[in-house]
Amino acid sequence: MKAPPWKDVPSSLFIVMLIQFCVGGSVLPFMSIWLQEKGLSFASIGTIFSIASSTFLVFPFVWGMISDRYVPIQKVFTFLNIMACLSLLFMQFQTTFGGLLLSFVLFYSFYHPTFTLINALSFHYLKDPQEQFGFLRAWGSIGWMVPSVIIFGWLFIHEGSSMQFVLYLGMAASLLTSCSTLLLPRIQKSEDEVNEQDKLDYWRCVRELFCNKDYMTLLGAFFLVSGSFSFVVYYGTPYLQSNGVPKAWIGPIQCIGVALEVALFPFLRYYIRRWGFVSSLVTGCVCLVLRHFLYYYFTNPWVLALSYLLTGMVIVFFHIGLSILVNMIAGKSVRATAQTLLVVFGSGMGPMLSNFVAGRLSENADNSLRPIFGFGMLLALAALALIVWRAPQLRRIRSD
Repeated sequence: MKAPPWKDVPSSLFIVMLIQFCVGGSVLPFMSIWLQEKGLSFASIGTIFSIASSTFLVFPFVWGMISDRYVPIQKVFTFLNIMACLSLLFMQFQTTFGGLLLSFVLFYSFYHPTFTLINALSFHYLKDPQEQFGFLRAWGSIGWMVPSVIIFGWLFIHEGSSMQFVLYLGMAASLLTSCSTLLLPRIQKSEDEVNEQDKLDYWRCVRELFCNKDYMTLLGAFFLVSGSFSFVVYYGTPYLQSNGVPKAWIGPIQCIGVALEVALFPFLRYYIRRWGFVSSLVTGCVCLVLRHFLYYYFTNPWVLALSYLLTGMVIVFFHIGLSILVNMIAGKSVRATAQTLLVVFGSGMGPMLSNFVAGRLSENADNSLRPIFGFGMLLALAALALIVWRAPQLRRIRSD
């Protein structure tokens, strides 16, 4: 009989996971609306998101290397959250395009790599990541929902007020995350792991990652899905508002998908055990295709709102399934780097190029968002084709 997934997992790790995702839930879903309030068009907003994503070509790799080789990952994680807080503080005073661009680039550079670093951090404390990580990650989804409840209450009481409030909420969550990280037990490296790091050349391990066809397949799929999914995060909320959804209800609507994440995460281990990782990745890609299809063809607020159920399934079956699979491929000495390379090629290059194209598509369509969702559908279909093409090889991956 298998032990429950929470057995031997530090309670402080659940707290860190919860509060860390409060930061993203406070800021990212509402950033497009806030930038619109500052007078920017979707073409300008797309430019900001594209340039911000370009920073991921360097910074996440640096953080991963530092975490693997020089500084304990907890300290790197704490530093990034403190800098994210300071970036939001700087952002609230900006009114020009240049200032908004610079402040968001800073915030994005420091905060977004924590999405994968927290995975690498968590794997240090999990004896069986395939069985335990889904349950732990569900706490992150709960954390993502918490700010939406607060923001809904604020906008309900202060009807018509600015979205500036989300920056204050994000700052508070960043500081709390930094403090909660100090509660984590110190990571003790086993003797085997220390010997491995002494013997293996770090850069040789990185080269081996890039020569691993399975890892490169996952990088390519993540590149395509991240570019497509960025449209969900940044353009889904203003599209809701343009179709008659009150601003106060945008947070609760996007929580529909997050609530499904919480329900599905504990069962992810059973799904993977029964159907395998390839099935999980394919399911996530199909859900993303369907989600963009609904946004491209429909304007009914109920259809748009319920499509967030598909968004939750993308997170569970694709993002988390892929992260666990990458952890199985990477050697112990480069696991943080392997996770952060997902950010470089996925959350970096993917959204950078896709948001650049999105801005041009919207500009040529008189500031319409529909062409963006059509493009997102094509990207998700390409990722699906790549996974299906390499499915026989991916099914052979086994944990060390």
